[in-house]
Amino acid sequence: MKINYPFKPKSNKELIPRQFWAIPLPNGNFACGRVVQVTGKYSAVPTKTFLAGLMDWSDSVPPTLESIAGTKTIIQGVAHINCIYETGLDGMISGYRPLELDSIEPNYFRSQIGYQPEYCKLMRGLEEVRPITKAECGKYSTLGIWGTDYIRQVAESKLFN
Repeated sequence: MKINYPFKPKSNKELIPRQFWAIPLPNGNFACGRVVQVTGKYSAVPTKTFLAGLMDWSDSVPPTLESIAGTKTIIQGVAHINCIYETGLDGMISGYRPLELDSIEPNYFRSQIGYQPEYCKLMRGLEEVRPITKAECGKYSTLGIWGTDYIRQVAESKLFN
């Protein structure tokens, strides 16, 4: 499937892990969001959600595949496609850069707060790995479902404070 960038996705079926979007910030700079994973057992709304990542990157101009080279995600979570519409420059996906080039993979998470071995799972992004151990429960954060503006709020606090 040939994609011309920039484009506005209608569902997560048009998203590909590696795509990125520019996030304009109030100070005039830009942050960068990334599609890390699209489908999995823990997709909150299977056609509208995806695993998003906020890149450890900011600049006075929108991100390009060259400018984000070598950056990592500083946080990952489940985002609704409206996150791109509301935080992205013109609500658009800007381009793509293979995740492998920057050694980016879905993070490990626990599926819920608290240790209940019969319910709590070790997750890799949106995929269940296995029941979580008690030691792992304290090691990993809970897979979060983000509000549509959460990625911008985190960018403002983590990248500029």
